[in-house]
Amino acid sequence: MKSAQQLIGMNIKIARTKRSITQAEVANKIGIEASYLSRIEKGTVPISCERIYEIIHFLHCNIEEVFPQPSEVKTQFN
Repeated sequence: MKSAQQLIGMNIKIARTKRSITQAEVANKIGIEASYLSRIEKGTVPISCERIYEIIHFLHCNIEEVFPQPSEVKTQFN
């Protein structure tokens, strides 16, 4: 089981690659460095909700593609 940060990053990568969009394209569009997007996709840095929604809008994907189900997320309660 993985953290929300890791799962969201992984799901962003899956949604991006499914659409054949590069990290550089996404990063340029939302105003961040491609290396930072890479770390987001690896789940090694936090990402704000606003930034997540910018990515969702740019990729034209559903929220369900990016946000994991609560049962998939490791928390202190499971």
